Amino acid sequence: MDNIYFEYSHAFQAVTEFYAKEIVDIKGSQSFSGIINLEKPVICSLAAIIRYLKEFNLEKMLSKPENFKQLSSEMEFMTINGTTLRNLEILQNQTDMKTKGSLLWVLDHTKTSFGRRKLKKWVTQPLLKLREINARLDAVSEVLHSESSVFGQIENHLHKLPDIERGLCSIYHKKCSTQEFFLIVKSLYHLKSEFQALIPAVNAHVQSELLQTFILEIPELLKPVDHYLKILNEQAAKIGNKTELFKDLSEFPLIRKRKDEIQEVTEKIQIHLQEIRKILKNPSAQYVTVSGQEFMIEVKNSAISCIPSDWVKVGSTKVVSRFHSPFIVEHYRQLNQLREQLVLDCNAEWLDFLENFSQHYHSLCKAVHHLATVDCIFSLAKVAKQRDYCRPTLQEERKIIIKNGRHPVIDVLLGEQDQYVPNSTNLSEDSERVMIITGPNMGGKSSYIKQVALITIMAQIGSFVPAEEATVGIVDGIFTRMGAADNIYKGRSTFMEELTDTAEIIRKATSQSLVILDELGRGTSTHDGIAIAYATLEYFIRDVKSLTLFVTHYPPVCELEKSYSPQVGNYHMGFLVNEDESKQDPGKGWRQCCQVLVVH
Repeated sequence: MDNIYFEYSHAFQAVTEFYAKEIVDIKGSQSFSGIINLEKPVICSLAAIIRYLKEFNLEKMLSKPENFKQLSSEMEFMTINGTTLRNLEILQNQTDMKTKGSLLWVLDHTKTSFGRRKLKKWVTQPLLKLREINARLDAVSEVLHSESSVFGQIENHLHKLPDIERGLCSIYHKKCSTQEFFLIVKSLYHLKSEFQALIPAVNAHVQSELLQTFILEIPELLKPVDHYLKILNEQAAKIGNKTELFKDLSEFPLIRKRKDEIQEVTEKIQIHLQEIRKILKNPSAQYVTVSGQEFMIEVKNSAISCIPSDWVKVGSTKVVSRFHSPFIVEHYRQLNQLREQLVLDCNAEWLDFLENFSQHYHSLCKAVHHLATVDCIFSLAKVAKQRDYCRPTLQEERKIIIKNGRHPVIDVLLGEQDQYVPNSTNLSEDSERVMIITGPNMGGKSSYIKQVALITIMAQIGSFVPAEEATVGIVDGIFTRMGAADNIYKGRSTFMEELTDTAEIIRKATSQSLVILDELGRGTSTHDGIAIAYATLEYFIRDVKSLTLFVTHYPPVCELEKSYSPQVGNYHMGFLVNEDESKQDPGKGWRQCCQVLVVH
């Protein structure tokens, strides 16, 4: 797409023209006012989206601004910006930018495509409300410890499902084929029946309010699909034949009328066969069809002299010739016109049928949302069982207390052979809320601070966490400044990137946030770096008062512990060296093998 569509002046004009057509009342005028008062980047993005959707005739989906919703509300979800997503490797690793090695990779044991998308949304939007978090934790705990077979049955049903969410979206925008529609509706029908059969078991054995509510609502939400499945002809739907798609034509009078007209013309042609038999003096004569050409009269070449002169020769072989009488020519043309019109009518009725089905779109999407949530709960329960996670305790107080926590990703990657060395964390608003961490390069400092952040995120999405015990106070945002890299595209040096990221954190972090700063000041000279690191950390200690993990190689920064005790504590990443001498083959001498074990 050309850059001009992202220029504000052009974008504003395009958006204004598009929404000006939609103003029909006071409400529309208010919506229009809200649109033109959006921020400039939003206007530019909206104009580009409108332009793109016009290519597919889908721009009407943007015609109601009152349906617009803020992508992420700070009152509803934890703030995790793009930098934090990248630094903590929540969706993809930083080595090859693939999912493997990310937090999502560890947690994803979902059975459905829409469940996977839901889990991705969960890890990028952790919850802030205790009630909602505990509802998820209760559900995970029940799936984890339940001996009932009902959860196994539900999981088996989920495993067989196609991508219903995407299919419903395709149906809603009338972009689906008859095959896809039938597959989606049939899947929903079977799903309704299967969940309907589980209702007694769910009422008897499921205690979690979240699971019980969602599972019991699904059959009711899927009720409308019964009617639509009964109307459809399965064989016609599978081959895309819309003219035979609907079993009962009482709801489709136009198609029924057109088929009646076709039947009437066909019957006239069949009656005309009696006259042809008289002309040919052949009482057994029949119409033949060759290469799609219908109602041909086949006559042996030896008897061609008896054919009327006004008959039209259609084709011939060495043995026979084939003809259409004037009556057949006229009525066959009429029949083909009616058939073409039937195809057009069926296409129109198909779109109306999809429009009618779309009236239930929101209720069906709600059912899919319930299914996706259940799938995510099962996924979190599975990883908790496999990795021996514990249930975290969530509180309103500002604290992060973790006993023998493990980095969720490294713990999986190392496997059972080289177990990750667990580390504890004790941050609290009443005592120590800032950790200054020093230690050797490659000592595990960055892994440790990422571990704390990831455990916090896992706790607030309603997941069990890799630790012996964990108490997490609700965090409204996680902000990180890690790594050292320039941004050539934006013309920013490494140092400029550092300062820009840090300034963003200073503007947005609150006392309820978790702030992670890894070797701040490394992008400039030693003395300047110390000054920046010292001043920034002191600001967070004194003014922001957030829970903070600060990694540094600058000894002067550690002096802040003396000035702000007990709010600040110094920590050092230690290590153990296990020397294992082994004798080599003669002539190759001795080799000393060292195993380094990082501890805290």
